[in-house]
Amino acid sequence: MRSRDLLPLTNDAGAKVVLVANPVNVQAAKRAVDFVICMRRGGEDYVRHLEFQSKHRPDLARRFFEYASALVRHYKRPVLTTVIYVRSPAPSELVYRQVLAGRVVNQWRFDVVRLWEQPPERLLALGPGGAALVPLCAGATLPHVAAASRKIQRGAPPARASDLLAILQMLSEGRYTARQLAQVIPEEVVMASNLLERVTELKRAEWLARGEARGRTEEARSTCARLTKVLHPAVAPRLLPVIEACSELSRLRRWTDRAARLSDAEFASLVTGHHAARPTRRRAPRPARKSTRSGKS
Repeated sequence: MRSRDLLPLTNDAGAKVVLVANPVNVQAAKRAVDFVICMRRGGEDYVRHLEFQSKHRPDLARRFFEYASALVRHYKRPVLTTVIYVRSPAPSELVYRQVLAGRVVNQWRFDVVRLWEQPPERLLALGPGGAALVPLCAGATLPHVAAASRKIQRGAPPARASDLLAILQMLSEGRYTARQLAQVIPEEVVMASNLLERVTELKRAEWLARGEARGRTEEARSTCARLTKVLHPAVAPRLLPVIEACSELSRLRRWTDRAARLSDAEFASLVTGHHAARPTRRRAPRPARKSTRSGKS
């Protein structure tokens, strides 16, 4: 991806690109951020951090705050983050807020770009990097895809053009037939890219990782259920459905580790998440007081 082509979307038009780095390994976050571009405008240096998101999640603001903090420490200059959402739904703004005693004590704001709201003509005007994203626009048509293909072939170096055309084709699939796409995107150029192979490898690795994680969870669930039957048979019928429904590996392991050290009531409280109810004391009824008043005849 030619991340520098997207700078007009991030309000960086007119700034001088000093360095483009992608991906950048952020040690504190133990992940790689998508794109980092070192910029200079008016004698001031700053960093534009770009993140592409296919789906919004509640923890994104906190995660991007961690990235931005690590990038500030790494580059020792201001860091501006732009989150580019490729499909709806997505928020129109993204802010990480720290609230204490009901008051906002600190906040970090991130710019948001929602690609489906961009007209195809604007992405075409951004250059080859923007043209590759044209199919994500809500108003994109096959002629727009054809124009994007021509923009990429004319404006990108041959080695980069094959990757950008592969991206254009992948984003267009499902909206147009293979025959329609073959008429506007040269197959021989797309085949020269190894991007499709890399995407396939990433999907395969992700599938294997999910399979391994699923296997560890199933093993932990089976072990926890077996120990519950052996150590807590009295409450097992009530707890086994909860254990079978749990897919959180750390919780299953915690239950397994503590199964032998807890009583039936304590273990049931741990698994169900409810504290054992304390027995209520019943007070003996008080004897009726004798009236000190003497009745009048």
